[in-house]
Amino acid sequence: MNTFQTINTAYLRASRTIETVLVSKEHLRKVFFIYNYEGNSFRVFENHLSLLHFLQNKGENDFHFSTEIEVDGFFSKVKLVA
Repeated sequence: MNTFQTINTAYLRASRTIETVLVSKEHLRKVFFIYNYEGNSFRVFENHLSLLHFLQNKGENDFHFSTEIEVDGFFSKVKLVA
């Protein structure tokens, strides 16, 4: 099972944040970005560029979840590659 921790939180507004999350398992690590919209919509991005495109209305999110529990489940099982 993977471990994950939030390493940064940027507040766009009081109810909208971008979290940087480090997911790791043994010697593998990957950073993900979560756009949290009012605690009702969590869009997960595999890289910073995808996040920027989404925020500029030029791209789609990589993954979308409705609850924090779903996001945690995703991070605990996401496949990390070298």
